[in-house]
Amino acid sequence: MTEKNVVLKKDVKKADGTVIAVMVAYLTGDGSTPVIQTSGAPNYHSVIGYKDDGTPIINHEDDMLIENAQQNFMAEAIKEQKKLCVENGVDPDLVNILDAEKKVDTNNE
Repeated sequence: MTEKNVVLKKDVKKADGTVIAVMVAYLTGDGSTPVIQTSGAPNYHSVIGYKDDGTPIINHEDDMLIENAQQNFMAEAIKEQKKLCVENGVDPDLVNILDAEKKVDTNNE
């Protein structure tokens, strides 16, 4: 059986259309909760410094835009992952619970 995989990608843009970050999610339809990877956009620097522990300090306005975009993108990724699960014969309800797909007995053990 061939299983379908999907890559979702979305830009985070300021009101003027400037791309400040890029979000990506790799969906496998295996019941796992999607993981959103967010990276800064090339040629745009929203990082204004670093804390002592190495955590980046991001421009507050940009940080809020990214945070909101991540939540919306996660909702989109969950919806797509559930559709993909159905196509792959996997219970779509597993998607909402972290690591639930690992607790499903697929080997009749």
